[in-house]
Amino acid sequence: THVAYNESAQLTTAREVLLNVVRARYSDPTSFLKIEAINAQFSISESARAGVGGIGSEIAATVTYSDSPTITYTPQSDAAFYKSMSNPLEIEDVFDLMHLGSHMAGIPGWQNRMLRFMFSSINGEADFRDGKRNEVYKKRIEALAQLVDNGAFLQQTAEWHYQGDSFEKDQVSAEDRVIAFDRGLYFINEEGGDRVRMALYQLVATLIIPDPSDPAVIEALNKLGVQPGRKQYIFRPPSHLVPGENDPFAIWVTPRSLADILIISGQFVSVPVAHTGIVRSYHETIDIPVQILNSENEPESPYRVQHRGYWFYLNDSHTTSRAFLEFLVGLYQSRVGSRQALGAAPQLVLPIGGN
Repeated sequence: THVAYNESAQLTTAREVLLNVVRARYSDPTSFLKIEAINAQFSISESARAGVGGIGSEIAATVTYSDSPTITYTPQSDAAFYKSMSNPLEIEDVFDLMHLGSHMAGIPGWQNRMLRFMFSSINGEADFRDGKRNEVYKKRIEALAQLVDNGAFLQQTAEWHYQGDSFEKDQVSAEDRVIAFDRGLYFINEEGGDRVRMALYQLVATLIIPDPSDPAVIEALNKLGVQPGRKQYIFRPPSHLVPGENDPFAIWVTPRSLADILIISGQFVSVPVAHTGIVRSYHETIDIPVQILNSENEPESPYRVQHRGYWFYLNDSHTTSRAFLEFLVGLYQSRVGSRQALGAAPQLVLPIGGN
């Protein structure tokens, strides 16, 4: 039964994510339940049957196996869950999740669309200002997508993240080094080794430029808002900002939160004519070929949910839509799917075989 449970849990999660995208389209509150435990209770029954044949007697036994699982759901509603929903994603998570749709990279403009979908600002320019589309933001996203289309690629590189000012090396004792190492800190030599600074070792997402002297690359870097001339440009979140300092070779981005992405995904929901007066309109849509259809009758697609009297579903033959749902499910599971809703009550326990 392991595979059957696995398939049921996968389908349950995918439908729950799809349902919350539909809810976001209607501005209805979202809600998630986590499968906390599956307790399988197996039983075996045996019965015998005897009969008289033409020559002698015949005895046959029948063995029946049954499984009565109990599934425990926990509402995800604690502070950690809501912070996971509303806090911006990590930059590394953004690019890892974008790789889920790498097989769609051949679609014209795909990189541009996904970058706009994942980042709400780039190098100080937000996607909207005063309720209007920011053309500078749009051009910077286009420049970044152009660099990727022209051969630039993403790679993790290592760097030192310095903590505080430097000090004399002879002030550091062996005990200091042990304590620092336990906390993930290192002493980095400076000024010929006479002074040291404490630093964290960290991996960062970096844009690698194969040919920084290419005129097209230089033009794109200028549009992006960074200084041309390097082969590596690190993506940095707002948390890396240092007051009074500015790195002209950094690509400063603000990833969206899961809550933002669910709301934006609502644009792909086809709304029934009867509901056009109760849904909000979008300032601008991101042209990604994704379709969440609606029907009054239950469709055959496995990815279907019911909301406000209608069915919403994915066309099973539309691979781009299914790949996009895979992306959303991966985003949900990596971001909040493993969060424990500590203290959430009540728990809902459903005996599958009961009435």
